[in-house]
Order: sequence, then C-alpha cells, then structure tokens
Amino acid sequence: MGNQQSLKVDTTIKGILWLTIPISLSKLVPELNYLFNAVFLSRLGVKELGLVGLVGVYYLIFSAMGYGLNNALLSIMSRRAGEDNRGAIFSTLWHGLFVGTVLAVITIAATHFFIEDILISTGVSHENARMAADFLKIRMWGLLFLFSFQMQNAYLVSLQNSKYLMVGALVAAFSNVFLDYTLIFGKYGFPELGFNGAAYASVISEFLGMITVMFVIYVSGISKKYQIVYHWKIYRKTIMLVLKQAWPLMGQYAISTWAWWVFFILVNRNYTETEQGVSQVMRNLFGLSGVFTWAFGSATNTIISNLIGQGKIAEIKQTLLKISVISGGGILLFILAMNLFPSAFLSFYGLGNEFVDQAIGPLRVVTIAMLILGLGVIMLNAVIATGKTIVVFGIEFIGILSYLSYVYFVIEVYKYPHIVAWGSEWLYWSVMFLLSFFYLWKGNWKKDLSLG
Repeated sequence: MGNQQSLKVDTTIKGILWLTIPISLSKLVPELNYLFNAVFLSRLGVKELGLVGLVGVYYLIFSAMGYGLNNALLSIMSRRAGEDNRGAIFSTLWHGLFVGTVLAVITIAATHFFIEDILISTGVSHENARMAADFLKIRMWGLLFLFSFQMQNAYLVSLQNSKYLMVGALVAAFSNVFLDYTLIFGKYGFPELGFNGAAYASVISEFLGMITVMFVIYVSGISKKYQIVYHWKIYRKTIMLVLKQAWPLMGQYAISTWAWWVFFILVNRNYTETEQGVSQVMRNLFGLSGVFTWAFGSATNTIISNLIGQGKIAEIKQTLLKISVISGGGILLFILAMNLFPSAFLSFYGLGNEFVDQAIGPLRVVTIAMLILGLGVIMLNAVIATGKTIVVFGIEFIGILSYLSYVYFVIEVYKYPHIVAWGSEWLYWSVMFLLSFFYLWKGNWKKDLSLG
C-alpha cells in the first residue's frame, strides 16, 4: 500500500493550472468544431447558418443532460479519490455509462417521432422544421458516443490525469473538420450531403473520440497505476446513488439549455435572417469563452470534491478565491482581444460588412456577460461539489425563471432590438453567481456531506 500513487488534489496555483489547462484545451477542440461547422454551413447561406443555431441548441439540451450526469459522476469519483476509496471510482463510471446509454436511446427515439411537430408548433416554418428535423434525426445518434466520451474524460479528471483528454479531443476535432468539408460540399469522392452532411460528420467524429479515449485509458495503464480494479456488475444501490446526485444536475442543465432554445425560437420568429445568423455567431463566441470558463468549473468540482473527501473543509474558501482570480484574469484577456479586434473574428464567417456591423453590438454585450459567467460557473460547481445537487436545481430554477421572463418580454412582447435581447445573459449569470455565492458562504451545507 505504501507504493500507491496519491489521489489527493494539489491546490497550489501550479496544481490548479496543471489540472485546468488540459481540460481547457480538450474543450477548445469541440468548440472549434462548432465554429468550423457554422463557418462551413454559412457558405450554403445565411438561412442555413440561422438553422444550425436552432438545431444546435436542441442537441445541446440533451447533451447538457449528459453533462449534468457527467458532473455528478465527476463529483462522486473525485470524492472517492479524496477518500482514497479506489474500488468505488470505476464502479461509479460503469454505472454512469449504463444510465447514459438508457438516456440516449430514449432521447433518440423521442426525437425521431416528435421533433418536426414540436418545431412547427413553436412557430418555425414548415420548410425550416422539415430541414431541422431531418438533420436532428441523424445528429441525435451522436449522444450514444458523446455520453461515453464525456464520462471517460471525467474518470481521467477525477484521477488528476487531465493531460490525456487532448488525445480523444484532437481525433474528434480533426475528423469533424475533415468530414464537415467533405460531406457538406462533396469533396474527395464523398457524397455532397449539404446541410445534413454536418450531422453525419459530427456523429462519426464523436464515435471516433469515444473509441480513442477508451484506447488511451487502456494503453496508458492508468487504472493499473492507481490500483483501480474494474467491477462490471450493476448494483441497484450504486445506480440509485448516481441518479440521486445526477437528476437535479441533468434537469438543471437541460432546463437551462432548453431556455436557450426558447431564445433561439423567439429570435427565429421575431428577427431577420441576418440577426438570426448573428445569434448563431454569438453562440459560437460564448462557446469559445466557455472553453476556459467551464474548464475551471470542472476543475472546481474536482478540487472541492477531493478536499471534502479529505476532510479539508477549511481550505475551500481560499481555494475558490484562488481559482476565481486565475479564471477571471484569463477571461479579461479574452474580452479585451475580442473588443479591440471584433471584425477579425466576425469577418471569419465571410458574410460581408453589413453582417459584421450588425454583430459588433451584440458581441460587446456578450463579452461583458462572459466575466459574470466565469464567476458564476465556479461558484455553481463548488455547490455541486458539496453534493447538494437539489440546491443547484433550485438555483437554476430561479435563474431560468428570470431569464425566460426577460427574453419573452424583450423579444416577443416589446420587440426590442437584437442587442437588448442578449442582455438576458447578464441577468441569468448574475442570478446564478449571487445565489451560489450566498449559499456557499451562508448555507448549512457543512452539516451533512455524505453522498450515500
């Protein structure tokens, strides 16, 4: 036992960065994928660019549910690592994979049978609904592979081996860009599939990413290094623990992304095609900034869960301050670059000067929201790490209620300009940050830290 590799987390600035930077880079790769996806589809026209925002956010609703399950697994596995309970780490992953597969199958079936009618009922035109439905019936198969990909990455992060995340991410990214180009436009002997080509490309790349991370875990011998034994049985008690921790997070992320989908539906109904395209670009911009932000969120979940597992509650506040300062500094640099050179980013889409002019205002609003987002994500993930996921759901519910009220009145009722609509992100993330911060500093979460 004396030769066992330690599973205790390093909370120094160097330790935080060594954990977070690989996570950031692994998250950057799929976000660049989404960006190139939008860029390729923008070459088909502004209509396709606007539609990819609609279908993309729908897919995100269910991938967000997987992300909620993934965050619950990360919290449990990191807690077990802090407790040095090695036998429970892989078992948690295995039960999460079982739950994720069931969730993916149900979602694929529901989308296949109901999505076109749902889109039409929300006011999307019949032509656009048919295009979006055909795309999504292909795209949703990627959930089977994405969930497994994400959870295996969480396994690596819980063992503080985030450096391996890049391998699978790079394979998924390069394959997606190559397949986007070849399948959308019919290059190198591939069929020209147009809009649906992007759906096929994404599904195949997620499959390749999943297979790659499986291979990395096997070849690296990381489980053997940490003396983690694989247990393949399914236990009702472990399933219930995973569901208990995961369902509030799954609900939280699904509701928050659904609210964003409502935003895009309202944009689709009330603004021009150019403004719809601008909204898709703002989504890409949020995704790029979120690479850094959500990586620090994952790191926060891992570090705080591990500290709780070790019983080092007194170190949590100082650690959160440290993470917030590092994250905030990085976001400020990104914001500065985007506001000094907005045209350099916006012209990348090749849609002309009028498009760039209409996008600069929303870009400035969105970049300010990024700083609030960065702080909110860290505090929210710290609450997740405490195991009080039902509290996280409550915080999300209040935030979403505020967000939906804002976008409904601003877009649907009063028809305010497009730039005002994006102010919804300021409101939402301010609520999330303030409620999470208040709970961590004033709440009674320390009284019971058991996971079951």
